[in-house]
Parts: sequence; structure tokens; C-alpha cells
Amino acid sequence: MDSEALPQIERRQVVKTAAWAAPVIAGAVAAPMAAASQGYWDVGITGRCSTGLLGILGQSRLDFTITAVQGTVAAGTSFTLTSSALLNVSALGASPNGFVSISLLSGSSALLTLTSPLAQGSSVTIDLLGQLVTIGLVYTYTLQLNGNDNPSSPATAAPNSASLSALAQLNLGVSSLVCL
Repeated sequence: MDSEALPQIERRQVVKTAAWAAPVIAGAVAAPMAAASQGYWDVGITGRCSTGLLGILGQSRLDFTITAVQGTVAAGTSFTLTSSALLNVSALGASPNGFVSISLLSGSSALLTLTSPLAQGSSVTIDLLGQLVTIGLVYTYTLQLNGNDNPSSPATAAPNSASLSALAQLNLGVSSLVCL
């Protein structure tokens, strides 16, 4: 092969081309790593009010469930619980125990914070039934994710808040719960 047939490339041109190519190569390598570390996660909040049999017999329930619908919901993720009545933080229960810390923000709102990561498919239930202190009062509760989650498909994301309303009654000496 004739060495004169090949174009001569100067050392300066090689260095210049490498300098321009380095950010492109670094970006191409970092892009898949960034996509992998996106950390898609979707938290779903549902509320449940169940009166049992006729609101008197059976298992009455008034609770919220926080579920890791997609990915792992990180420890430190927080939610705000608001109430139409005064909250008694010591009467709130979380199951499984130890996954949520609860602190009072005001007389009618509390901050709930995950103390452990919540793996996909796992959930924590916040029991509100102990909150019903006054009979004959309508209670309304709302649980809302603070900030935003990061679902892979925002169009099909789980709800980030839920609300419940119930009436606690006393009839002929029997207390009952009526879901509204």
C-alpha cells in the first residue's frame, strides 16, 4: 500500500477531535446509568370505611392504606393527615408497627413519615377508628402524599391522596359507625 495515498492526520487534529468527542462519549455512557437510577416508584393511597353489620355488629373499619404500587418507596417519604376534628396522635395506629412515625403538626393535622423503605407490593395501614372520640360527630379525614412520586407511566399512576367521612353515633346506648 502506498503511504502517500493515505491522508495525513496531524496530531493537533486528533487531540481536537478527542476533546470534542469526550463529552459525547461520557454522555452516552451516563445516559443508561441515569435511566437505570431513575428509581421509578408509585405510591397509592386508599381509604376504607366499613360499618360492619348494620354499623353496630362486626368489624367496623376506618383506615387508610399506603401501598408501594411500583418500585420501592423510600424511607423518609412523608404524608399529611388532616381531620375535620382534633387529632389524637396517640390514638392513631400503624400496621405493621414501626414503619411510620406520626407527629402532630396542628390540632387537626399530622405528619406521617415512613421510617423504613416500603418494597413494591407492601403496604402500611393507618387505623383511624381510635380517633372517634365524640359520638354524634361527622369525621372527615384526608391523607395526602407530600411531594410527588415517580411512576413509569403517569397516566396510570395510583392515587396520591384519599378522603374518608364517617358519622359516629350513639343510639339507645349502642355506639355505631356510619360511612358517608
